[in-house]
Amino acid sequence: MWDEVLGHQQNKEFLQKLLLPGSRPHALLFYGMGGIGKKMLALHFARTFLCTGQGARPCGLCESCRLFDIANDSFAHPDFYLLTAEEAGKDIKIEQVKEMAKQAAFAPVLSAHKVCIIDDAGQMTAEAANSLLKLLEEPPPGWLFILITQQAERLLPTVLSRVVRLRFEAPDLNDVQRILQAHGVIDNAKVLAALAGGSPGRALAFKEAGIFDLRHEALALLQKLPLQNPFGHIAGLGWGDKYDRAAALLLTEQFVYLLRDILLLQSGAADKIYNTDILAALERLAQSTPLHTTRQSVNAAQEAWQNINKNVSAKNVLEALVLKLDLLRKE
Repeated sequence: MWDEVLGHQQNKEFLQKLLLPGSRPHALLFYGMGGIGKKMLALHFARTFLCTGQGARPCGLCESCRLFDIANDSFAHPDFYLLTAEEAGKDIKIEQVKEMAKQAAFAPVLSAHKVCIIDDAGQMTAEAANSLLKLLEEPPPGWLFILITQQAERLLPTVLSRVVRLRFEAPDLNDVQRILQAHGVIDNAKVLAALAGGSPGRALAFKEAGIFDLRHEALALLQKLPLQNPFGHIAGLGWGDKYDRAAALLLTEQFVYLLRDILLLQSGAADKIYNTDILAALERLAQSTPLHTTRQSVNAAQEAWQNINKNVSAKNVLEALVLKLDLLRKE
């Protein structure tokens, strides 16, 4: 069941048991790294749970299934509520939770139950989290809550104590490759899967963001070190004007991965590198760079990523990173 979502068999089996009559938890927590199918499985489970068909569920024919259209991202089902932040990257506000809570006064319309999915539940304001807690402490009759987050520890301990947790692990890289290939990613699917840490969703986002172009920029810089005129070279790169915060994060991440691979080659662990398609270029850098320099360079790239993630000026961080990497090569 739910073959649309790859893997997570143990969690699927647990959810299948919840379809049977009997006592069931009123709140579930799906947690694990982003882009591995947590939300998609939650949606397919909710559609199945609400289905009113008489045979195998979801039947795909009843009014409930018709109104729960996952393929077209259309959820007009009166017994389903999807709570998300109003804008990407923003917090879920208390007003949104209160609006959801108003639905507690209404009985189910089509199905025997109501399902509420709260996506990125760790991104709630403190007020919103406490408002949700009240609902979980006294759950409305027939309601099932599914909270989704990457990090369970971002939720209030009191919220965690009232949910049944389902941990989602990253799928096998070979499975991720097959997903990418099904989405038309033929070249470098293996590399893309590795760079995304085994997250199919992240890998597809990387592709859209032009990750291999960013990797080329990072590799070209490493190949030119040490620089004769560092400040002139930085001005010529124009990274500060070219890349916003999101792209700057991806660029520094490519520095981390490239330098990590070089370090692995220098340590005799070539079988663990990510960027297998540019092995020859990495081997040349591994041979020409002192081991201690590579180690310090990895630390510098990681620090740069952390600084950008903390909203330090991407332009300043990128320029400082180039200067740091150049200085390390000259020592």
